[in-house]
Amino acid sequence: MSAQSTHIATGNLERLFSSNLFVSDFYEIKHWSYDLLANRQDMNGFNDCLCLVYVKKGNFVFDLSVKKHEMHSGYILLEKPGCDYRLRPSAGAITIFNFTDQFRQQFIIDLQLEQSYFFANQNLLSVILQSIPATDYLHYQVLNKLHTAGKLEMDTLVIELFSEAAGIITNRSAAEDIPLVSKANRLATVERAKEYMNTNFNNDISLQEVAENSFTSPFHFSRLFKKITSFSPHQYLQQVRMKHAEMLLKNSTLPVADIAYSAGFSSTAYFATAFKQQYKVNPLQYRKRN
Repeated sequence: MSAQSTHIATGNLERLFSSNLFVSDFYEIKHWSYDLLANRQDMNGFNDCLCLVYVKKGNFVFDLSVKKHEMHSGYILLEKPGCDYRLRPSAGAITIFNFTDQFRQQFIIDLQLEQSYFFANQNLLSVILQSIPATDYLHYQVLNKLHTAGKLEMDTLVIELFSEAAGIITNRSAAEDIPLVSKANRLATVERAKEYMNTNFNNDISLQEVAENSFTSPFHFSRLFKKITSFSPHQYLQQVRMKHAEMLLKNSTLPVADIAYSAGFSSTAYFATAFKQQYKVNPLQYRKRN
């Protein structure tokens, strides 16, 4: 479902609106709104990557190979690359997550899915999953934070969403079965990641950057880091930023806006909200108390 941003119209009928929402190192997020009911015409397309389609409104009816698939809001489609599809007359809206081929290959290796029923079967091009509360929540958070979250926070949310979908397919938690490597290697990976985040916390760093610096894949790194530290990479980075801001509030006369940006927050309002959630007072009140 990796069509470019487009706006297709027939007469006064808007058929399909597609827009890019977010682009990361290993995925992109698209939005599709469509209404193909009035003219009853099919629309052909080609999918060239591993993609996760989340139906958020209405129906989504399409042909893949010789099989017709009917979905509605509350369903998720996971589709392999390299297949033609035909979108049948339907109306609704979907969110599409397109993943790079490198991510797909590494994901299969990390979860040891080479022999799984979906990824090992060349004749099985897609699988339809029913959404669960966890995937609904994560999908909502991804869309809600598109314009406020930094790269690492958005990457973490998308990895979590994909992991939950993978858990439905494999019938196991994506937090389970981290590949067997020596404890020393695991600790070295986490140590390098911590050093990188503590050095670069004031920058908008991505999951790909931290993972590459730690010599591992984003998917494996995200799971390993949380397994060892009990924090997701974004949660850890957020705590480092908060501590830096707290120290400046207590020991400097810098304006709150300068402190927010020096700590790596994208806006003063976002910093103030996050600070109050953790410390129960806003930054100015905290400075007066300390």
